[in-house]
Order: sequence, then structure tokens, then C-alpha cells
Amino acid sequence: MKKIELGNVYKLNTSKGAALLQLINLPEDKRNDVEMIKVSYNLFDSITEISDAIFDNGYFFIKFPVKAALRKKIIELVGFINLPDDFQAPYRFRTPHYFKNNHWIISNNIDDSFIEVEQLSNEQMLLSPDSTWNDTYLKERLEEGWRLENWK
Repeated sequence: MKKIELGNVYKLNTSKGAALLQLINLPEDKRNDVEMIKVSYNLFDSITEISDAIFDNGYFFIKFPVKAALRKKIIELVGFINLPDDFQAPYRFRTPHYFKNNHWIISNNIDDSFIEVEQLSNEQMLLSPDSTWNDTYLKERLEEGWRLENWK
């Protein structure tokens, strides 16, 4: 297996086309965390050129086991896009509240703080999920047209 590096772009085949995923963060603690990817909402019939344009229709971030998926040949390296020099992986996320219906938890992974909110602001609505997705779940969400702004 080739060494994984930040900026690598991988293909995940779905029943509606190829999903493209960019590796944007490697875990600091390799025992308790997984890689983070940037996921394009678009599904592609063919991949002709790998560039930032693959994210023109929007994207979200999610923790995803890139190394394991590569070992099992679930994803395939298809290209590379440089991350900007000043790029920082997201550190604020959202998740549905565990006990209160129609409420959210907004977490800050830098200082391990969180707040509870009932109504998401426009900015909070664009926060990615605070969870790890496997390939099956990621495929299902992309095939159904899931988007952050519609996640309620």
C-alpha cells in the first residue's frame, strides 16, 4: 500500500457513480482516531481530471477510515490536490442531541467544549457531522442526495 498523504483524492464506487474523497487530516493519536476526508456531493460517471472543481457543488467533512478502506480495496487513489498552505481541518461539528428531540450539540474539538442549541444558525447548519462513517453509510447518504443544509 502506498503511503497516504494529505491531499490524496480517492474514489469510492456507488450505484450512482463515483464519489470523490480528499484526505485532509491524519489523526494525532493513531490508536483512538481515524482520518478525516472532504467529500464532494457530486457523483461522477467518469473521472477525467482531478482538480478543486470536483468540490464546486459543495462538500462536507467526515471522519472515515482511509487506511482500512485502502487495505480492503474499498477506495482507490485517483489523484492529488494540494491543500492550501493555511488550510486547517475543521474543529467544530454538530450532532443531533441524544436526549432532546429537535435539538443539536455543537462541539469544538480544540477545547472539548460544546453547546446545546434548538435552532441552528445558518453557520451552524453548514457544520459537518461529529461522527465516523464507514463506506456503506457514506455510499447510502451520497446515493440519496444527502446534504448538510438538508440534515434536520
